[in-house]
Amino acid sequence: MIARVLLIGSFALAAIMIYAIVDVAITPKSRVRKIPKPVWFIVIVLFPLVGALLWFLTGKTRRNATPPSPPADVVDRGTTTGPFSTESVDDRIARLEEELKRLDDEGDVPPKDTA
Repeated sequence: MIARVLLIGSFALAAIMIYAIVDVAITPKSRVRKIPKPVWFIVIVLFPLVGALLWFLTGKTRRNATPPSPPADVVDRGTTTGPFSTESVDDRIARLEEELKRLDDEGDVPPKDTA
């Protein structure tokens, strides 16, 4: 009876450990918290149950966690291409419209005969 419980427990512990190791391996670095991925591998192998529980509870961010909002100065400037751009949305639209008009005008020229 005790041998059966130990056998089932060891299989369960091995399954949890393998699942945790695979989960660490497939989790992107951007979602890993606290310590680097190689250290998580070592923790899970050295302390199977405790390491796996720590990984599942504190090792990675949640999938549905809200991404950090952009800094207020970026939002206030009205940029569309990132924090290093000073071009406003209206200026960018005007520039793109001019470029499209120029490309349309170039397309009006009949093609040359190459024969």
